[in-house]
Amino acid sequence: MLSYGLLIASALGLSGWLYFRRTSEVSTVPVPLKNSEHDRPGAGADTHPSPSIDAGKLGAANTSLSERLWKYSYSSSAKTKSTQRMDDLVRGNVNAILQVDTLDHDYFPRRPTLMSELLRAVDDPGVASAKLSRLISLDPVLTGEILRLANSSLYRVSPAPIDTVQRAIAICGVDALRTMLAAAMLRPVFRANSKNFPRLPRVLWSRTERAARAAELYALGTSPELRFEGQMVVLLNAIGPLVVYSAIVDVYSRNNLFQPNPALCVALTSELAAQMAQRVAMDWEMSPRLIAALKESGEEPLTKALYVGELLGTLSYLASQTVISEQQRSDLLDGAGLQSEMVSPIWDVLQAKR
Repeated sequence: MLSYGLLIASALGLSGWLYFRRTSEVSTVPVPLKNSEHDRPGAGADTHPSPSIDAGKLGAANTSLSERLWKYSYSSSAKTKSTQRMDDLVRGNVNAILQVDTLDHDYFPRRPTLMSELLRAVDDPGVASAKLSRLISLDPVLTGEILRLANSSLYRVSPAPIDTVQRAIAICGVDALRTMLAAAMLRPVFRANSKNFPRLPRVLWSRTERAARAAELYALGTSPELRFEGQMVVLLNAIGPLVVYSAIVDVYSRNNLFQPNPALCVALTSELAAQMAQRVAMDWEMSPRLIAALKESGEEPLTKALYVGELLGTLSYLASQTVISEQQRSDLLDGAGLQSEMVSPIWDVLQAKR
């Protein structure tokens, strides 16, 4: 049985870069955290009213492109000998695993241990940087990931290396720290240890880190107060496909006579992923607004941030793998109703990822 406990190990993270630069030194005296001009949502970007985007058209384009990503992730050079009867049995078993009243944490990940406490601390304007640093340092893996992210092209704003969490807080700022924490806490879930389609978690995370960054940048330019939530909704939504993948792999591994059928895996992921993401978000007691956005019934700006983030993140990943051409990308964006003046700056950041 595929256990999420086995999945949690070392962490990776996002890459890209901020629009703004800032240099500063860390005080040795703990001081209350304050958002600098670089921490304010929208700093370094021209904030303007949300552009007129057809959410239905955008959502349809995102769904279609996501299916293309699943096809790429589940592709196999081996010839399958699947039959309709086998496929029906696999489908039935996967549904039986996932459609349960109580979540089985062998498939549905538990909420990261320090998530609630850390996010509350970051939201408290009176918390001292030393206290927040101590909280993060309780988890060595999380500490390492924060430092890696702080030195990455996405968050690095000084040529000098950042070697302590407190220095990362002072130099990168509170808002940047929140986004680093979200990615750092969720990244370990996406590690793979399976023989069947092992690249899906890796592909999914690479797409998701791009998508989360794109959603954040979109929010910075349209609804700055949604900067963190825009990123968070993308990260949560990505857990859905991983849950479905976990169940699929387990069903095939327990039935050696079943030959994995990539087409069936794509179909199951497309059908069940959104529902699974919603269940995880509710199990983790995430905010009603995030859950509503995952159900595509929440506030329109947050739902649009999810769509824009995933669409651009998927396009960026597929382009990096030469799976999609420049003309196809342009046609997809036009079909989604996204204007080039809004997309181009975000696209440049995503393509700078390394």
